[in-house]
Amino acid sequence: MARIDKTWKLFLPDCRTEIQSFFGDISKSRNELEAQSIDSGNTGEAVSLITYVQNLKKLIKSNQESVDKFNTGQRLLKQQRYQFPNGWTYSEHVEGEWSALLDVLHRKDTTIQTQISNLQSRIRDEGEVVEKRIEGILGDWDKSKPIQGAQRPKEAINSLGSFEEKLIKLREDRENMLKAKVALEIPDAIGMSTQMNKLDVALEELNDLKGVWKSLSPIYDNVDEMKEKTWLSVQPRKLRQSLDELLANLKQLPSQYRSYESYDFAKRMLQNYSKMNMLVGELKSEALKERHWKHLMKELNVNWNLTELTLGQVWDADLVRHEHSIKDILLVAQGELALEEFLKQVREYWQNFELELVNYQNKTRLIRGWDDLFNKLKEHMNSLAAMKLSPYYKQFEEDALAWEDRLNKVNALFDVWIDVQRRWVYLEGLFSGSADIATLLPVESSRFGSISTEFLALMRKVQASPRILDIVHMQGAQRLMERLADMLAKIQKALGEYLERERSSFPRFYFVGDEDLLEILGNSKDIPRIQKHLKKMFAGIMSIEFNEETRIVSALLSREGERVELALPINLNETPKVNDWLQKLEHEMQRTLAKLLVKSVDNFSKIEFDVANSADYMNWLDNFPAQIVCLTVEIWWSTAIENRLAQGQSIESVLNSVERNLELLSDSVLRDQSPVRRKKIEILITEFVHKRDITRGLVQNNINSNTDFKWLQVMRCYLDMKHANEPLKCCIIKMANAEFRYGFEYLGIQEKLVQTPLTDRCYLTMTQALHSRLGGSPFGPAGTGKTESVKALGHQLGRFVLVFNCDETFDFQAIGRILVGLCQVGAWGCFDEFNRLEERMLSAVSQQIQTIQESIRVGGDMKIDLVGKTLSVNSNMAIFITMNPGYSGRSNLPDNLKQLFRSLAMTQPDGNLIAEVMLFSQGFRTAEKLAKKIVPLFTLCKEQLSNQCHYDFGLRALKYVLVSAGNIKREQIQRMKEEAISKGEELLEADIANQ
Repeated sequence: MARIDKTWKLFLPDCRTEIQSFFGDISKSRNELEAQSIDSGNTGEAVSLITYVQNLKKLIKSNQESVDKFNTGQRLLKQQRYQFPNGWTYSEHVEGEWSALLDVLHRKDTTIQTQISNLQSRIRDEGEVVEKRIEGILGDWDKSKPIQGAQRPKEAINSLGSFEEKLIKLREDRENMLKAKVALEIPDAIGMSTQMNKLDVALEELNDLKGVWKSLSPIYDNVDEMKEKTWLSVQPRKLRQSLDELLANLKQLPSQYRSYESYDFAKRMLQNYSKMNMLVGELKSEALKERHWKHLMKELNVNWNLTELTLGQVWDADLVRHEHSIKDILLVAQGELALEEFLKQVREYWQNFELELVNYQNKTRLIRGWDDLFNKLKEHMNSLAAMKLSPYYKQFEEDALAWEDRLNKVNALFDVWIDVQRRWVYLEGLFSGSADIATLLPVESSRFGSISTEFLALMRKVQASPRILDIVHMQGAQRLMERLADMLAKIQKALGEYLERERSSFPRFYFVGDEDLLEILGNSKDIPRIQKHLKKMFAGIMSIEFNEETRIVSALLSREGERVELALPINLNETPKVNDWLQKLEHEMQRTLAKLLVKSVDNFSKIEFDVANSADYMNWLDNFPAQIVCLTVEIWWSTAIENRLAQGQSIESVLNSVERNLELLSDSVLRDQSPVRRKKIEILITEFVHKRDITRGLVQNNINSNTDFKWLQVMRCYLDMKHANEPLKCCIIKMANAEFRYGFEYLGIQEKLVQTPLTDRCYLTMTQALHSRLGGSPFGPAGTGKTESVKALGHQLGRFVLVFNCDETFDFQAIGRILVGLCQVGAWGCFDEFNRLEERMLSAVSQQIQTIQESIRVGGDMKIDLVGKTLSVNSNMAIFITMNPGYSGRSNLPDNLKQLFRSLAMTQPDGNLIAEVMLFSQGFRTAEKLAKKIVPLFTLCKEQLSNQCHYDFGLRALKYVLVSAGNIKREQIQRMKEEAISKGEELLEADIANQ
């Protein structure tokens, strides 16, 4: 019992709760059932009552079982003497409430059964009404559902909301009808469920459309926001990025949305805007001005205010449809922009352009940068002229013509200005460079003074306001410049005529520039000032020995320090005019050298070539200039061989004499000698080595006749004493059938060129050309001795040789003036790298050279005309040209010019022979062996070592090395002598001490 009681105590709380809940449900159902009535006339309430009754009827059995279970349980509890608590719901109450519910249910069911047929009829009628409403709404849905893409999302969503409310209400009504028919067991309930599916399909489609439009709404909002942007704030690049982002967002929508037209419409709209963006970008171009916008609006048939214009208005104008018209307008705008920008550049450049001024000798400031000025002027003027061919020129015609006129004025003014400034600088340097210029040219000096005053005043104005447009608009500037140019040209012409007269009086003035010549003429009493120009007029005279007190010129001084005393000093008191005493100096130079030659030959013939008696030899060297010494040796050698060949004797004795000379000189060169004597010894060694080689060749070939060509092809010098009264004609030089009189131009101590077989061949060709009254033309690569050979040949013949480097600065007038000077002086002109001149220049020069050679050919009596000057040609003058064919920038000689020259190929100098002779002249007795080692070494270095700019293994470098070797050898010999002397002194002191 205790255990049962305990079990009940555990179970009773749940049981009590269940009984109370069941009792409450029965009471609630009874109250609700009593509250409903089928007589109210409301079909819905009637159907609800029927449904409720049917549901309760289904629960009668289960509820009755619960009532019975509660009765059984309560009886068991009573048998167990269970004390029911207060508030216990007894089974009697439950059973009573259940009986009451059954009574109400029976009564209601009876009422329903009596009116069932009436209710069925009413339900059928109302069902038909609902079906008609459904058909109507579905019809409206099919017609008016928002599937058109052109609709706005907000409108579509509002429309969908309205349809949604109606469809949901209809679905509820249909569901209630279906329930009623099922409750009343009306047979067409199954057909109604089919109609219900159509309604569900419509609602499903509505939900999809609702999703599409809600998804498109942010896109349309963004587009609307873009459309509200003002046109001036639109940035095409950012706009394109925004449209690309919206298209990307559109593509991320669910795939089922893509079947709707609204999606396609939005996609097409964004794509169309993207396509228009290119045109939008072009319409944002700065090229479009107000006139272009007016034209554009006319084409688009719109009326826009650019300050209030929005992007939406531009999009709405359907730019793509008018793309062709827009492109045409843009093309015109861009074409006009290019012209407008150019005119803007021209305007800004010339409005801000200031002349670049530079200080000139603290006298004034002159204009510089002429090339930049004229290049810019030419560029802008050409561009302005080219503008006229543009189809867009009409718009800017007035402005362009105005600037063209301004630039023409600038060009006209400064074209004269540069000429005036150049002439003023040139003449100012001349007139202010000498105190005597006013005496020489009083009228021109006075005129230039007044011109200079005006010019300097004008330049002060320019300095105060250097803007070029201000200067162009300066009152009377153009007329002033033209007047100054005319006056300066007249002064320069008068000056040129004066200088030409002075040059005619002393032709060597042709080798002096105008400024230098005026300095010479204007300072005729200032001998030291004139001396610095002597080297330009004479080959070897660096200065003269002049006594200020007696005003007597007594000697000539060379660059190397050699002094030649004039046989007859020149008294400047007798010939104070500079032209006269310079001309006298020229004649006295030649006469002195001629007399010294005769004396030198006589002295040399008395010398014994013996090392033991070298004092006489050295005295002879010291007493005569190097030029005369060398010429004496050549005369002695030529005469000695000529006499023996004429007498049929062997020339080996001459060879022996030559070798004794070499032995004496080689011994002397190692001794301590003065610089001038050492140079003379080195020159003689070089000369005697060449004579030795020629003599050996004659001996080896058994030459025994003075008419043998092997002898005749050698350059030979003779002293013809028949002309003892005319010393200038006493020295004759022969080579083959060519014969020349020595020129006796003082040359100083010129470095003796090592004569190789190539040099001899060059001499032979060139002398034959001179004999035929033609010019010579050695050609070949650089460094083969072309120019040096021409100069050496000129020195062999005692001629003044001038070398001119031909470059782009050479013009026809410059060459003409040089040729005039050469013709009158009788000097030689060597035009180095002649083929660097332009072909048109070469052709013009060839006419001048041909005229000169024709005059020489007839003996110099014929007058010729060169650069407007009529003159006679000195028969001793000659013209040589050297060329480097095959190099870039070289011209081909015209055929008429080639015929005036005899050419000779000079390719590779004899390095071994040159090295041998140089080593010999430096005192090396084993010169032949050493040369065979040193030359291959240099050749190997040149071939094997890298081609660095600081590497040089050519002929010049070889010569420097050999000269340095000679210096080292002499220093070593001197050191050995000093050591020997020192040792000898020590031994002597030791002997004295021992004694």
